Amino acid sequence: MGSLITLSISCMLKDRCERSSMHGRGGAFLTAPIESLLMKSLAILIDFGSTFTKITAVDLGKSQVVGRSQAPSTVLTDVREGFMQALQSLHERFHVFPGRPSNLDMLEDHVVLASSSAAGGLRMAVIGLVPGLTVQAATQAALGAGAKVVGSLGFKLDAKAMQDIAIMRPDMVLLTGGTDGGDAATISHNASLLARSALSVPVVVAGNVAVADAVCETLKNGGKEARRADNVMPRPGELAVESAREEIRRVFMERITEAKGLDKIRATIPVVLPTPMAVLQGVLLGAQGHDDVPGWGDMLVVDVGGATTDVHSIGYGYPGGESTIAQGLSEPFAKRTVEGDLGIRFNAGTLLSRVGLDYLEKELREVFPAFAASSEDISEYIAGVSRATDRVPQKPWHAAVDALLSRVAVDIAVERHVGKRERIVTREGEAWLHYGKDLRETRTLIGTGGVFIHNPHASFILQKGADAVAAFDVLRPKDPQTFIDSSYLLYAVGLLAENYPAIAARIFHRHIRAVALE
Repeated sequence: MGSLITLSISCMLKDRCERSSMHGRGGAFLTAPIESLLMKSLAILIDFGSTFTKITAVDLGKSQVVGRSQAPSTVLTDVREGFMQALQSLHERFHVFPGRPSNLDMLEDHVVLASSSAAGGLRMAVIGLVPGLTVQAATQAALGAGAKVVGSLGFKLDAKAMQDIAIMRPDMVLLTGGTDGGDAATISHNASLLARSALSVPVVVAGNVAVADAVCETLKNGGKEARRADNVMPRPGELAVESAREEIRRVFMERITEAKGLDKIRATIPVVLPTPMAVLQGVLLGAQGHDDVPGWGDMLVVDVGGATTDVHSIGYGYPGGESTIAQGLSEPFAKRTVEGDLGIRFNAGTLLSRVGLDYLEKELREVFPAFAASSEDISEYIAGVSRATDRVPQKPWHAAVDALLSRVAVDIAVERHVGKRERIVTREGEAWLHYGKDLRETRTLIGTGGVFIHNPHASFILQKGADAVAAFDVLRPKDPQTFIDSSYLLYAVGLLAENYPAIAARIFHRHIRAVALE
């Protein structure tokens, strides 16, 4: 068995070095002989967040997490400062290095991988043909690649639209439009406008194959960096987003990291993914498993943050039941949505406005009777964390209010992510119009994010709130088993997934823990 493991690791490392060399990424890790790579038993997995830089150390030989640490990110000065603080904290607590880290050279003997959401993450503008079709398909491609979609535009654009895109400050533009052999005029028109615009960001072209080469040529003639990918919607109603996702990822790794300040450590850390993409890869591996490590099957993962609430689902979610009429685009097997108005710090006031102060005061009194706080206290606390977004709870009832806000964010985000169905009457009798993924039979619900690590009421957050009276039947999980990523490891699992899938799958199994709802 030992020789098989050694051979497997050798093959993976050899493949990684060859592929990395072809992409031109240098550094000591990539130029080291295969024999020395085989001795690298420690993986340092980093997440450069906008607020904190987090590190997870993994013993690859034992498939075990050695320790975790974090330090405030220093993206406005030099990311290496916060990174070194986190490294030194890791060593002080867990003694993972021969001596106290004093520079980044000591990482040469270890496997180092990173993700980043620093400086706002990967900001992308999406341009398509029809908002309900190619724009939606392009948006799915962007979200699946870990991007934050800052704008979605459809039809033939004009000069005002170009100004609007510039105001959005995207890191990249995803240009789509037309099925293969279909409309060619719209994407050609929009490419011409982009070529003449002042935008200087890469453009990924993923539209009508009949004109894709000509569109790329138009952009290049205008001095733009153009990358070609397969059409995100080659046929009406059919999604094909993987090629676009991979190209977005490649551009991020090759160029966008420079704009985020990560170019200063590229020689030490050759691979940087958008954090949401790393998380999605971790979720996908956990669902599917690897070799002798079984997957958990279809799942829903909710990531509650200070600015957004992200939802990831794994599963086809085909319409269930009889007399069902599917509507809209087919859904991706691995789907991500981002709700930019549902963060529990930057958007705490928005969450309050969704449910009302009276509701929060009543819920606090009924769910957490040991904590006393007036509606004025609650309002003042929410206003405070909206202004000082790094503020942490100082009193027990503060944590309870955070848990209530988080549950509201989870409820709304999940409702937006899953499918819906509506009963109609036809000549043949009653039927259901079905939109999106049917996740009612999904048995696994996982919570991740800082609030699930630090809040004492984390299990309460995953409880489903009261159903609102609506015309639609929301197709959310009916009776899932709940789990918590209590050590914030999904990003680390995702970083390991490509080259160390068996190790990543074991870590997923060991560290995603089940919780009983309060």
